[in-house]
Amino acid sequence: MSAVTEPNSSDRELVAFDPASVRSQNRAGTVAAVAAYGLMRTTTRMSVHGVEHLPPKGTGIIVAAYHANHLDPILVGLALKRNGRMPHFLAKSSLFSGVLGIILKRIGQIPVLRASAQAGDSLAYAKQALAKGQTVVIYPEGTLTKDPQMWPQHFKTGTARLALETGAPIIPAAHWGLNTIFPRGSKRLRFRPFSHNSTVVFGPPLDYSDLWARRDDKSTMGQLSKRLKKTIARMVSELSGRELPERFEEKETGE
Repeated sequence: MSAVTEPNSSDRELVAFDPASVRSQNRAGTVAAVAAYGLMRTTTRMSVHGVEHLPPKGTGIIVAAYHANHLDPILVGLALKRNGRMPHFLAKSSLFSGVLGIILKRIGQIPVLRASAQAGDSLAYAKQALAKGQTVVIYPEGTLTKDPQMWPQHFKTGTARLALETGAPIIPAAHWGLNTIFPRGSKRLRFRPFSHNSTVVFGPPLDYSDLWARRDDKSTMGQLSKRLKKTIARMVSELSGRELPERFEEKETGE
């Protein structure tokens, strides 16, 4: 992996990944997971597939997740935690203050330093987590998909940049079923215990070995982002039982 970028001194206390901090995060994460699982059990039957694609614990990995529902951080987070991986989601650094900030720090979530003078510094904490063998969860779109059919939309290059700067495996993750319990535009959950099914799938590590020699080329980040988007779109297609739109089948320039 590349050298780890240190956050600015004023940001050093936001989150840490030394052994003692990680143990504390795991304990707090277990409590949070028990509560979250209790909530999910009141709305859905949860199933997880592809856990064999997760590298052994102690290997830093990037989980690049499909984002189509406000509940999917709970679903993806539980899928990881219940399979021995404490999830560290990226969140805006502005959230790391007050009561919410205390909670986020306690469970080891990762601040994105958007106001950093250097673009690479924005992922400094994520790099530290990966170097310590932790699981970093990123939503490549940066927001919920707005596609009417819930297909992935434009992927930003942050996930690709983090991978190309660290060499960490990218594990694509997709899910389906949450829209039946928390439909788009709704403000209420549909509490019908065990009447819905929600599935999370982890895919094989994305192969980007052919791009490694050109990792310093900015166009490579875009190429890797498009490859990741197509991969996750195919996974969503399989989970939802729908035909993959042609736009995800088209060969991208330079690929």
